[in-house]
Amino acid sequence: MFTSCDTTSSEDGNLDNMWYLVKVDSLASGNSKDYRSKRVFWSFQGTLMQTNCVDSMSLFFMYRFENKGDMLIVKSPFLYDRVNDDKPITEQSLDRLRMYGINYLTDSFQIESLHGETMILKDRKLRLSFERY
Repeated sequence: MFTSCDTTSSEDGNLDNMWYLVKVDSLASGNSKDYRSKRVFWSFQGTLMQTNCVDSMSLFFMYRFENKGDMLIVKSPFLYDRVNDDKPITEQSLDRLRMYGINYLTDSFQIESLHGETMILKDRKLRLSFERY
């Protein structure tokens, strides 16, 4: 008898990886903030994205995402908590995601650059610059 298993492979190419958020630019004010000291990471695999901050390793947020070529859509965020059950993020708890560069329950980012070791994303409020980790 032969058995087989299904594996989920991603077609997201350069996006699949762990990304280090190094700079955040405000589109409204033009101000930039060096984010390296915050040690914030975005990770992509399959259809899931995770954000975490090294300084608060107990907090992991998970999202569904869609890579539409020149657009990245991040949606359905929840606090990853296997001990006490995962908790969906709502409009009332959305502030918990702002330090990761997420401003909306469904956030659409234009992919301005995704080459080699760098990625630049832009939504309605921010431009986020990442380095591959």
